Amino acid sequence: MIAAVFRSRAFEFLCRHRLWLLGVVAVLCFANVAAVAISYLVYPGYLDHGEPSVALISWRLLEGFPAYPAFDDPDRTTNLYGPVTYLIHATSYFLAGPGIPVSKAAGLAATLMILAVVFATHRRRGVGAAAAASILGAGFIVMGLPMTIWNRPDPFLALFVAFGAWAMNASREGEPEWGKSAIIAVCGGLAVGLKIHAGIYFVPLVLYHSWGRGAATFLFIGIVGAVTVVAPFALEIFSLSNYLAWFPHMAGKPTDLSLLTKILRYSVFYLAPVLFFLAARKWRNGAFGTAENVYFGSFVACVLILLVPAAKPGAGWYYLFPFLAVSVDMILRYSGAVTRNRWPVWAGVGAIAAAMFIVSVPIQKRFFRALHWQKADDITADIDAILKSFPGKTIQMGMGDSITGYNNTLYKPLLVFAGHPHTLDIGIAIETSKLGISLPQEALDRIEKCHTDAWLIPTGEKPFSMIGYYGNPVFSDSFRSAFHRGYALKKRFQFFDVWMCRR
Repeated sequence: MIAAVFRSRAFEFLCRHRLWLLGVVAVLCFANVAAVAISYLVYPGYLDHGEPSVALISWRLLEGFPAYPAFDDPDRTTNLYGPVTYLIHATSYFLAGPGIPVSKAAGLAATLMILAVVFATHRRRGVGAAAAASILGAGFIVMGLPMTIWNRPDPFLALFVAFGAWAMNASREGEPEWGKSAIIAVCGGLAVGLKIHAGIYFVPLVLYHSWGRGAATFLFIGIVGAVTVVAPFALEIFSLSNYLAWFPHMAGKPTDLSLLTKILRYSVFYLAPVLFFLAARKWRNGAFGTAENVYFGSFVACVLILLVPAAKPGAGWYYLFPFLAVSVDMILRYSGAVTRNRWPVWAGVGAIAAAMFIVSVPIQKRFFRALHWQKADDITADIDAILKSFPGKTIQMGMGDSITGYNNTLYKPLLVFAGHPHTLDIGIAIETSKLGISLPQEALDRIEKCHTDAWLIPTGEKPFSMIGYYGNPVFSDSFRSAFHRGYALKKRFQFFDVWMCRR
């Protein structure tokens, strides 16, 4: 009896103060994401080997270097990300100057902006719905660390989709809404300018927004989006042909079944709208309209289609992350559509959010443990000492024979920010070696003839001898022979050996 009374009073308290409680939880969830973002911003290193590559290509744009050298060019610095990726980070450098924190700032800002946009999107449904949207969005972010905060395209993709979802929801039914259509189109075009497959994230938004507005809206979005995609290639620093040359090679990557298993686990959260859609169909007055069914069906189809490229080696479950705003929109849309048994449905929303944060606990622990502050400071000091020991010499970052040593080379932007050349990106060489794209002879000749005065190799390791992430040697025997003909070990520091030109 007492327990029943207590449960009744507790339930009454929750009902009466639910908006305040939701607000407090939303603020705490935002603070969690902000703490993670700020920690990574001030951390003087990177957690992923692709981040330095993005940072360097973006910085070199300001110096006039092309983003996409051809495969037969002696420079091996091309990556498969679209031009918008590099323009965003180049803008950060233009405004704030070079630096590792600057190279991460835009991605971290995008992550925080996602929460603001999803909050604004659902504010029209009430404070409770907006707070719930923020909580769910934060859950998706912390569950996906560090991929949801890095400087690679994914946070920007999620942000552009969030803006698209806002425009779709803010559009007034029966009105042309050309301005909102333009927002969706430009965001979609910018997204494709980040990753070539990104149009798939906008399919549900475009179909729902265009439904009932006629073919003119659909055509308008397509034209404006296409113009947005190709516009950056009008700049000389972006070669469209060299960029597109990547994709025939990428298409040949096989599907990794072990990776697919992990992706399917994470897809459960992104496909949570299925449960609420079915609940709404059962416990609401009246059937959904055609547009709503198309919106839901196209979303599920796009998620399932995306599982294939996500399961390619070098990809991962984070290919689903840009669906964040669409998943949140559908969860709240269909929960709000329920007219009977509302409390069990809203309890389900809370359970989904709670499950994401529970899953995120070990993920966040691993994230913070991976921030090796002292080591990062020591490696930075080591590079600074090397630069002071060899004034006037050009220096590049090489690789040794172990993954552990390779992780120490992720600080290579410090060399380039200090004015040193960047003609061979090891992270990109790992990809191209797996794809069977060999270095041209001119690159080998340049190594042998000491195009660069010195190379930094992880201390005590054999130069350029590492087996890459895909299980293949990154550099050929002929490349290593050319390197040894051109260079000899000059001096050993704590983290790096300096191999100096023999001439």
